[in-house]
Amino acid sequence: MKKFLAIIVLGLLFSGNAYAFILDKCYLERSSYSNPTRTTFNSEKYLEFYFNVDTANNSVTKIITHKDEEDNSPKYDDSGLIAKVTYADHKYIKAIGLVHNEFLSSGPQYTISLKNNTVKQIYVITDEYQSNRQGMEYGEDYLLYQCERSSESSGGSNVASSGSGFFINNKGYFITNNHVVKGCKQSKITFKEESVDADVIATDQTLDLALLKAKVKPRNYLNLSDDPPEKLQKIYVAGYPFGKGLSDDLKLTQGIISSIKGYGDNSNQIQIDAAINSGNSGGPIVDEDGDLVGVAVSGLNKSKAEGIAFGIKSAAVKNFLDVNKIKYSTSSLMNFGMSNKKLNNLLEDSAVYTFCN
Repeated sequence: MKKFLAIIVLGLLFSGNAYAFILDKCYLERSSYSNPTRTTFNSEKYLEFYFNVDTANNSVTKIITHKDEEDNSPKYDDSGLIAKVTYADHKYIKAIGLVHNEFLSSGPQYTISLKNNTVKQIYVITDEYQSNRQGMEYGEDYLLYQCERSSESSGGSNVASSGSGFFINNKGYFITNNHVVKGCKQSKITFKEESVDADVIATDQTLDLALLKAKVKPRNYLNLSDDPPEKLQKIYVAGYPFGKGLSDDLKLTQGIISSIKGYGDNSNQIQIDAAINSGNSGGPIVDEDGDLVGVAVSGLNKSKAEGIAFGIKSAAVKNFLDVNKIKYSTSSLMNFGMSNKKLNNLLEDSAVYTFCN
C-alpha cells in the first residue's frame, strides 16, 4: 500500500492571536494547462485531500490520501516541501518554494485565500524544451484548488501538534524544536506508555530549539558530541515521523553528513541525506558512538530533491543549554563505536514522543 502525503511547511508571519483551520475536501478547480470539470471533492479517487493551516506552529500542511483502485484502501507515499513565506495577513498567505528544476525561474509560489478557501500554486517556466518535456506550459503555469473551510479555532487552544525529542540528562530535561511546542497550552510526552505533562523551560525561535522538563526519570540520555561535524560522517536519526499515525514504535534511519552548512548557508545547521519527515522534528541525530551531532529540523520534497534534510548542530544545542544553565554530558574520550543493539537501546531509552492538544 502507498500513501501520497505531500507536506508543505510554510513559516507564517501572522501577528495577534494564533489560530488553526482546515481547508478540507479540496479539488482542482482549474489550471493553466488543463480543463478540470470537477466542482466537488473526488471521493472516488481520494480518501482525503486537505490543507491544515496552523499559525501557532507556523505551518501549512497539504495531505492527500489516494484510494487503492482495487479495494479502496489507502495507498501510501510521502514527500515534503519547504517554502518561505513572503507575506501573510488575515486574508492571504503568500509563500515561495525552493527552485527544484532547471526550467523554473523561481520556486513555486503559493497564495492561500482565507476568504475564498482557495490555494493557488504558480510556476514560472523559463525553458521551452524543458516545459514540453515536463508537460507544462512555457511561461506561467498555475493550479487552483478549491476547498471547504472547517475546524476553525482561536488562540491555538485546540491546535494539535506532535514531534520528537530526546533527554539530555537524568533530571527529565529534554530538547525538541521550538515549532513543535509553539502555541501549545500544555505540552506532553509519552513515557512508559503514559501521557506525562512537560513544562517549557526555554525556547530559541532563531535556532528553532525548545527545552522542556517532565517529572520523569529516563532510563538513559544522550551525550552531546564535542567533535565538529564532518562531511561523509555516518549518522543515525531517531523519531516519530507522522506522529503515531504509522505506529507508536520509534523509527530509525541512517545516512551521512552531506554538508556542514544548512539551507541558506546557515552555519548552525548540517545537511544530511537521511530521511526526515513531518514528526521527526526535534528528534536526535547521533553518530556511531551514540553522541548527539544534531537535532532534526526539516526535510525537502523527496520527489523533487532526494536525500536533502537539515539538523541543528550540537554546538548550537550546547550554547542554548549553557545560556539556560542546564547541565549536560559530552562525549567520552574512549568511544570506539557502538553495536547496533547498544545504539538501538540507547535511542529507545533517550528519544521521546512529544505532543499537545
